[in-house]
Amino acid sequence: MSKPPHSLYRLCGGFVNLEGMMNSHIALRPRLAAAARLAAGTRILADVGCDHGLLSIYMLTHGGAERAVASDLRPGPLEAARRNAAGLGLGDRIRFELCDGLEYPGADEADMVVIAGMGGETICGILARAPWTREGARLVLQPQSKIDELCRWLNCSGYALQSALLAREGERLYLALCARGGGGGFDSAEEALLESADPLLAEWLDLKIAKARKALDGMESAASVRDTAALRGELEKLNEMRRILP
Repeated sequence: MSKPPHSLYRLCGGFVNLEGMMNSHIALRPRLAAAARLAAGTRILADVGCDHGLLSIYMLTHGGAERAVASDLRPGPLEAARRNAAGLGLGDRIRFELCDGLEYPGADEADMVVIAGMGGETICGILARAPWTREGARLVLQPQSKIDELCRWLNCSGYALQSALLAREGERLYLALCARGGGGGFDSAEEALLESADPLLAEWLDLKIAKARKALDGMESAASVRDTAALRGELEKLNEMRRILP
């Protein structure tokens, strides 16, 4: 295999234009781009579950962040993130922490916390162990499962859901949520998406309605009356919202 031009740098398994990354637009994949969009305006970023550090790098080079702390439970991805940052001359602006969630000294200095690519229950646990996140920091959360449970937990735990954004990557839709401590937020991700007229909301609702109907069909004989009624109520809310969309 021939060597790449000197202006190319190996990042996350592929080659990118090093000069382009520092001086023009970095093309994040849609899922991470949605998180970056909601994280705009951060000064000190806490990037939880940073993987290869692409979000931290983007926020430092294009998002206006002054510094970032990239944390991950896995040594391999964290080391890859360290190498990526060093290769772009950002090693002195990103601190790397091998830890669980926000459990490192000085985490509460962050004004923006991004937790992406985890299940909703895991995100709840990380925030529950970091109560300072209710005191002013903005949160960008990108759950891969248990989305409704996460939204309910936020509303019951002193957080306000402020906005949401959908992104398509391949054949899948990804949801990003923005929240912060306080009250008066949306009760569900769908309400936030409706408020912002998200162009992917109709497709998102179709998927959720189909999933709810399938779950309801499986519950009719086995589930309690209360559980079945709750799912029917959720399905009706989704259908009502879908009827007002094209």
